[in-house]
Amino acid sequence: MKKYFLFYLLFCAGFAEAQQLNVGIRLQKTHQMYWENGVSAQYSFANFKPDRLFVGFDFVTSRLGTAFNSNALKQDSYIFSGSWHFFKKRQVHLVGRLNAGYLNTDLEEDVFAELPSSAVLMAPELGLNYSPKNLPFSFNTGIGFYVNTQEESKTPGTFQPLYYHMTLYYKLFENRK
Repeated sequence: MKKYFLFYLLFCAGFAEAQQLNVGIRLQKTHQMYWENGVSAQYSFANFKPDRLFVGFDFVTSRLGTAFNSNALKQDSYIFSGSWHFFKKRQVHLVGRLNAGYLNTDLEEDVFAELPSSAVLMAPELGLNYSPKNLPFSFNTGIGFYVNTQEESKTPGTFQPLYYHMTLYYKLFENRK
């Protein structure tokens, strides 16, 4: 897992032409289930819809949330996203986002080996972003709905469709053309 995250950071660092690179901490709650925490990164390109279109990656895990120091199931989500920021000139603006990724649940015991432990994630999301003009921070909140792309009995029992999140981003750099 650490190898994938390191690869992604190096991949993002290779885009020196990015208009903006944001990294942050994400807190996510699956409705009536787990708290998950993790990291988030997003960037926009200088030559194509700068400050409007963002491409990103989120890694959230219950290991740092509900499952930390408890017997809750440990699950990890790897989410790639594309988002569009509406009304960007305002400090608070609307964000539409489409997520795709992978969920893996660690069932830990051999007796559960027959149960499904992974799922493909697809989710539309709607949210708000607060970006103060003179600070390198932005606060993003959103609500999304995972569309179940697999048969009912082929997804983990912890897979729930409705989720909401809060993400605090820090602008690593911002190039103005």
